[in-house]
Amino acid sequence: MAEDNKERIHVIPLRRAFLKAPNYKRTKRAVNEIRNFICRHMKVEDVRIGSKLNDYLWINGNKNPPSKVKIKTRKIEDYAQVELVDHPFFEKKEKEEKNKKVEAKETKQDKVKGEGIRAEEKLVNEGKAKEIEEKESKKGPEPQKKEELKTKIMAEKIERTKRISKTQKTLIKHPKQSKVGH
Repeated sequence: MAEDNKERIHVIPLRRAFLKAPNYKRTKRAVNEIRNFICRHMKVEDVRIGSKLNDYLWINGNKNPPSKVKIKTRKIEDYAQVELVDHPFFEKKEKEEKNKKVEAKETKQDKVKGEGIRAEEKLVNEGKAKEIEEKESKKGPEPQKKEELKTKIMAEKIERTKRISKTQKTLIKHPKQSKVGH
C-alpha cells in the first residue's frame, strides 16, 4: 500500500460507464465513475475532484464526456485529491494568511478613525462645529414628521386607486399581450 502523500497515476475508462446513462446525464455519470474508481483504488470515501479535471470533463457539455481520463491522485489523511496529470493539486491557503489580511484591514480602519477624530478636533477649534450641527439638523425631519409624511403618502395612494375605473384596473392587471405569428 502506498504512503499517505504518495501520488498515483491512473487511466480511467469512462465509456462503459456513461453509455449506460441517458444522454443528458452522461458527464455526471462519468464524474461519479471517477469517484467510485478512486474510492476502490485509494480506499477512501471522500474524493475531491480538482477544477482542471472538472473543466476537462465538462468541456464538451453534458452529453459528450471524454472516453478516458489520465489522472493523478494523492491520499491526504481521510480524503483523496484528484487532478489531471499535467496540472498541480489545489492547495488550501493557510489560516495565517487570512489572519494577516484581517489585521491589515483593522489597521487601515484604525488609521481612518484616527484621521476622522483629528479632523473633528480641528473643526471644533476653528469654531465650525456649530455649522455642522445646523447642517445635520437640516438633513431630515424629525421621526414624528417622517411618520406623518408616510401616512399622507399612503392616503394619497388610496385616493388614486379609488379614482381609477374598473376598465383601467383590468388593463393594469392584464396588459395586452402582443400577438405572435399574426
